[in-house]
Amino acid sequence: MSNTLFEQIQINANALFSATGGTEAQSYLSSLSQSALSNGTTLYQKGNYAAAAKEFQRAISFDPSKDNAVKAYKLLATTYIAAGKNDDAIKAYKSSIKTDPSNDETYVSLGNLYYNKGDYTNALKQYKTAAQISPTSSANTYSLAQGYLAVGDYKNAETQFQKVIRLSPKEYSGYYGLGQTYSKEGKSEAAITQFQKVIKLKPTFYNAYVDLGSAYADLGKTDLANQQLAVLKKQSSSMAATLSAYITKVSKPKFLAAYSTGGFQPGLGPGTEVSSLDSNLATPNSSTLFSMNFFFSKAMDVSSLVNPLNWSISKATYGSTGGAYNWGLASSTDVPISPLPLSVQYDSKTSMVTVSFKITQNADGNGTIDPSHLQFKFLGKDIYGNSMDTSADQYSGISLFT
Repeated sequence: MSNTLFEQIQINANALFSATGGTEAQSYLSSLSQSALSNGTTLYQKGNYAAAAKEFQRAISFDPSKDNAVKAYKLLATTYIAAGKNDDAIKAYKSSIKTDPSNDETYVSLGNLYYNKGDYTNALKQYKTAAQISPTSSANTYSLAQGYLAVGDYKNAETQFQKVIRLSPKEYSGYYGLGQTYSKEGKSEAAITQFQKVIKLKPTFYNAYVDLGSAYADLGKTDLANQQLAVLKKQSSSMAATLSAYITKVSKPKFLAAYSTGGFQPGLGPGTEVSSLDSNLATPNSSTLFSMNFFFSKAMDVSSLVNPLNWSISKATYGSTGGAYNWGLASSTDVPISPLPLSVQYDSKTSMVTVSFKITQNADGNGTIDPSHLQFKFLGKDIYGNSMDTSADQYSGISLFT
């Protein structure tokens, strides 16, 4: 079986060492190794990664001593990463670890490769080893904390990020990681405190503004979230877009606008004769179909929208916005209203929802109604599964003015 180029170089180097002997040969081989490292670096800078990789392999073969090999393996792995050969880069780091098992930086580099591949379990394994080798390294501890965070071990992530803060209290990374962990745990208030510390330490670290704004949005504090968005719009359009999308995603939907194109006039007050809404209602016991059109503050789940059971029509009570139906006064001529709409339709082109309902004249033909205090309520969800904002999940004509 023929030898690989790497193996043949090693054979030739060993033969040369035997032929020339001892210190002189080792010095010569070391010189060849340094030349190969230099050539490989030049080729790497030119983007010739295949040729660069061969030079770094030659450098290792000529001088496999620990310090030289670790350096060469690092350059070899970097070259493979640049060439998109991450699996080969992993092999290079593993070879480096066999050469020097005590080099914590190599474990971190290998862990980062696994992390970028989404293999968080193997990444965490490497980070643990690096932290064991150098437990006072804040960088190693930070990597370990991120590993725990990636696998969902938030308790250990918290512990390690807090250690980072103790090791480097003036650096922002520990506070940022701790804030990320709190956010994952749903501890938005605690997360906000950490992100604020990050911004104080490093005002130009705009990722923290994204996370801070997101934490505010999670708490429903949209105004404060938008303050962070305003900062980002001046500094980073891409990060502003990220935060804006998140605010939209987690914000609770609201009624945005409503109107009627038919005879039903929600602005009319108590005692309105139903016959004035439609001439057909002048006939006792007659009925007419009316509709209201609604718009929402964000994209809604269509199946939720068109389900009549998610809608209700009722007469406002005391405590409702704008007061009670008929101002709380009883009226013998008041006509009943069905609590559910007859149908609900959605127009995808205009994002308009049309709720149809029926009004029936009484037997005496003198029925009255209070359109301004007739409440339309929606209990469905948006496309992200968020329920309605309870402060804006119902509409009545008088609510526009109060």
